[in-house]
Amino acid sequence: MKIYLAIILLLISLKSFACTCKTKSLSTWQKYELENSECIFIGEIIEVNKSDLTFKIRVTESLDGGDEIGNVYVGKNWKYCSPYVSETGKWIIYGHMESGFLRLNMCGISRPFDNPSTLTSDHTPPSPPKSTNEQNNYEQIRKEYLVKVKKDLELEIVGLRKERDKK
Repeated sequence: MKIYLAIILLLISLKSFACTCKTKSLSTWQKYELENSECIFIGEIIEVNKSDLTFKIRVTESLDGGDEIGNVYVGKNWKYCSPYVSETGKWIIYGHMESGFLRLNMCGISRPFDNPSTLTSDHTPPSPPKSTNEQNNYEQIRKEYLVKVKKDLELEIVGLRKERDKK
């Protein structure tokens, strides 16, 4: 009986730690990120350490005026409701400092430039094809999707630059 109770408690506690990010529109997330981020910048991921879940990112452009170009932050992949940095490349970052590490905002819209999708209602990726006949159509839909999310990222950066330059 005690074993069953322990298993039930374990399952309930695991569910309480599960990540559930509310799906909102991209514009709603952008507004939220702008109001709640200590650091907003474009940076180059220069190193990823999978053993200790860290990464290094060099600031290439500050989008809020608060980050020095060339500054290198050490970020931590918290693996909990955060965008996960798994390879080098150019990123837009929304985050804050926590325990000496750059932390990307939970459920946030930090993302790489090469595949800038987000967990928003505006960026639902196309479903994979169910048959080989659907493959060509899927490839076209995927290309159109990537064009859309890259355009959204470009417009987001233009808007952030305007906000920064007003200061």
